[in-house]
Amino acid sequence: MRKVVITGAGLALPGARTTEQFWDLVGAARPAVAEIDRFPTEPYTAHRAGVAGDEAVASIPLRLRKRMDRFCQLALVAAQDALAAAGLDPAEAPEGVGVYLGNMYGGWEITEESMRRLCQVGYTGVSPYIASAWFPTAPQGQISIKWGIKGFSKTVAADTASAAVAIGYAVRAIAEGRAEAMLAGGAEAPVTPYTYTFCETSGRLTPGDYRPFGAGADGYLVGEGAVVFTLESEEGARARGAEILAEVAGFAAGHAGSDQVFGRTGTDVLTHVAQTALKEAEVAPQDLDLIALDAQGTVYADAGEVRAVADLLGAGAVDQVPCTTVKPVTGHLLGAAPAVDLLAALLAIRNGAVPPVAGITAGEREATELDLIVDAPRVRPVRTALVNARGADGTVAALVLRGPAADTD
Repeated sequence: MRKVVITGAGLALPGARTTEQFWDLVGAARPAVAEIDRFPTEPYTAHRAGVAGDEAVASIPLRLRKRMDRFCQLALVAAQDALAAAGLDPAEAPEGVGVYLGNMYGGWEITEESMRRLCQVGYTGVSPYIASAWFPTAPQGQISIKWGIKGFSKTVAADTASAAVAIGYAVRAIAEGRAEAMLAGGAEAPVTPYTYTFCETSGRLTPGDYRPFGAGADGYLVGEGAVVFTLESEEGARARGAEILAEVAGFAAGHAGSDQVFGRTGTDVLTHVAQTALKEAEVAPQDLDLIALDAQGTVYADAGEVRAVADLLGAGAVDQVPCTTVKPVTGHLLGAAPAVDLLAALLAIRNGAVPPVAGITAGEREATELDLIVDAPRVRPVRTALVNARGADGTVAALVLRGPAADTD
């Protein structure tokens, strides 16, 4: 099995278009959520969401933009930046490069507008691009078309664990020799009336603030955006002189019943999945420097994750590993959320600091028994990080990130 490394990262997120902007945002624990102005929100539980600025997709020619839903546009610019950061040109080996992306809902903005126009003016008002724009694999297809990518590619839809599974499968493809490089991550754009209705009827939105692990936590606020990584085999990256940002050293996935994923059974599955990923990475749980929490944002689901972390670390060590989540800053990006978490872990390794959880108090931190980071970043070396992900469909996944080894002569 070959080692797999990250050589580039691209993003289009609420309040951030670059890794520097994102790090400043999460370091300040400053939520980039705001009142939704795209449609009336009176009937909905939550009236705020994290929304990426329109300038994020301005680089895409208008003629091409009209053919895509917004989640696809966001994925395209994130992929473009990930390739640029890695200095990788897929055209040099198109059959050795693939695309693995995750999302939860696909794209509905373009479809909703066409359905309205169908009722108002008839069939001539329907966009001819609906058939290729809304479905979950659209970003994978548009990225492949733009760069002529011909390698093994897939789209994963596994609720809020989607991007973790997509990245993990991309790592497997490279490690097993089925690809030399992969674009992997997630994209989501749920801030449309129809998609937001799905979020509402799921019962997972909060009418207040998104405060995972806080007292009375009752749901999350959603966000839109995309994060894409360039993954390569270590030898391939070194051969072309690319900067290695980190190694994806471990991955595992499992499943619990959808009615138990956030309860006792799901707790056991998350512990087992994390243990399996850490074993693959050859990292002892107590040697972790950071755990990026799934942080569903309800008392019940968060308590299950606390139990899983306690079981993973063992008695007496539950408060020895720093834990955090940046989801309250961007909003919960649903299927793309694990890619945001992995990006935060990557930047924590690069910057030698763990960002805080926005919106919770020191008292609430103490009540969890975890070493939750609050108020300000904790400056400390970060060498290894675990990223947890759970989906309401029952999917459970974990990724282990390890900082690059120091170069030696």
